[in-house]
Amino acid sequence: MGAAGLLLAAGLAGCGGGTQSVGAADAPVLRVEGMTAPPGPASGAVKTRAVGALPAPARIELGVLRAAKEALAPAAPGPRMVGEARAVPAAATAAQTGQQLHWSSAGGGAQRAAISISAKEAHGLRLGVQITALPEAAVLRVYSQARPGTVYQATGKEVLMHVLRNTQAEGDSAQARTWWTPDFGSEEVTLEIELPAGVATHEVEIAIPSVSHIFTALEPFPADGPTAKINESDTCNLDAVCDTAYATQSNAVARMLFTSGGRTYACTGTLLNDAQRSGTPYFLSANHCISSQTVASTLQTDWFYQSSACNSGALSTRATKLYNGATLLHASGSTDVSFMRLNDAAPGGAHFAGWDASAGALATRTAIVGLHHPAGDMLKISKGEVSGQTSCVVTAENQFNCVGNTGNFYMVNWTSGTTQGGSSGSALFSNDGRYVVGTLYGGSASCTSRGALDFYGRFDVSYNEALKNWLGSQGGSGTGTGTGVAPIENILRVLRTLRAA
Repeated sequence: MGAAGLLLAAGLAGCGGGTQSVGAADAPVLRVEGMTAPPGPASGAVKTRAVGALPAPARIELGVLRAAKEALAPAAPGPRMVGEARAVPAAATAAQTGQQLHWSSAGGGAQRAAISISAKEAHGLRLGVQITALPEAAVLRVYSQARPGTVYQATGKEVLMHVLRNTQAEGDSAQARTWWTPDFGSEEVTLEIELPAGVATHEVEIAIPSVSHIFTALEPFPADGPTAKINESDTCNLDAVCDTAYATQSNAVARMLFTSGGRTYACTGTLLNDAQRSGTPYFLSANHCISSQTVASTLQTDWFYQSSACNSGALSTRATKLYNGATLLHASGSTDVSFMRLNDAAPGGAHFAGWDASAGALATRTAIVGLHHPAGDMLKISKGEVSGQTSCVVTAENQFNCVGNTGNFYMVNWTSGTTQGGSSGSALFSNDGRYVVGTLYGGSASCTSRGALDFYGRFDVSYNEALKNWLGSQGGSGTGTGTGVAPIENILRVLRTLRAA
């Protein structure tokens, strides 16, 4: 480890974890009922603004993605790949990116500059912004030139906290210091940086060495109208809106988009309630989807991503997004579980699902239900029964082997519906009580293989191994979102050290 790395470790050594734990005298509960959040406004990160004079951006055009979609997104179990990494040679270093930033007056002594990156025929772009130095008072805006009135906005302090969360968990690296901008579903994205009066432009040192090129249509553009086609899943998948018995639990489920190594993937996750009914946005998914903090930080979630009415094929007007990632609390391959806390509050009207870890393994023939986003599609429902238990191990990328009739996984046979890539991480609900009892690992079930099995990590095992530390405490401390990271002064000091090294 170099001097900068040693100082980074020293700067982070005193960082508080911000998690709640269960003491010896504080026995965890084993079952919690669900809870619905009151109606409220959508996330404030995306704003609508009156468009005045905008800074003229430097333009970088990447052209068409040449690789075939079929080669990029094989139909295998696991996360659904929806975006490919692409290099941006013109902004690969901080020096090159600095040459692209043409600063101009924004009035009152403020200055701003912008970079526009486009890729023809892309269905979206995420910019991988690598931070070397960034003033806390800076304001970063992300929008498209086609719709500049809809803008995602973050302060320099918020971006630095994102970097600190990564480096605190995994040490300093280029990946840990990369902030991935949200996907707006456009083939062009503009990053604008504004500095207040008194802040020098040389205090900004960033690079954009890569983007994630979204090659799958994940949602309709506003101009396409409400009945535009949305990345349709296989035909035997059933619209969850048609089953009113699970209308409440459906509001606990979110489509996930996240970026790893520049590639973007889709999975499914579920909001969970805790014993204190604190409203903390605990979020359950799969270890093979998100297993590191740097990837958790890239998480973008789509809520109420459902049809407007049974089999309408149109997206509900309730659909809303959260953009600010998550804090990874626990990840384990033993049950393929990933457990996070969202960095945004849950949207108004979202349901915090109840869960049950009290009964041990479910009996064979127990009726169960899956709520998921196959192929990143609108919410679907699958119904079936537990066929038994087994032990599963990963043997290769997107491949796993399950053997025996005991273990940490449920074998599930569907009687209606199925799962696909993109369903990974979705919760399994017991039909009796509608409690979360598992998370989807994978399997060979499909519309054409009706007798094939899917495999779900047992929630009771995950809970007893670790999740009880957050979900089961009846008297722990800590509610709300919480960052679990050190004060901003720590990261400012760390970045100054890195810059000087």
